[in-house]
Amino acid sequence: MRLEFTMALRRLMMLGLVGWCMAGCSGPQVRSVGTGGGAPAYELRGDSLAQLQAEAARLCGNGYTVLRQSQRFAAVQGDDNAAGQWLQQAGQWLEGMPGNQAQATVQCRA
Repeated sequence: MRLEFTMALRRLMMLGLVGWCMAGCSGPQVRSVGTGGGAPAYELRGDSLAQLQAEAARLCGNGYTVLRQSQRFAAVQGDDNAAGQWLQQAGQWLEGMPGNQAQATVQCRA
């Protein structure tokens, strides 16, 4: 019985580790926006504006103009200890609540 519990716990930990690694490896989402034949434009979504600026610089070799941008941070509520904060953030992640979010729409320079 104890061996079965240990094996189940190991499987659960491995699934959590795989999910955490997959979430950490994801980069910004990029969507091309139609501009009617002008310079290309992109809608970017990710965890931080710095991440989106790096992606925009990669996409637009001659520079870019930011048409709009926003960023929202997930607030950690109340608990002063690290374990309480970790449990709260883990619960939000499991419930599908968003963490830090950033959006930007950029247009490449010709």
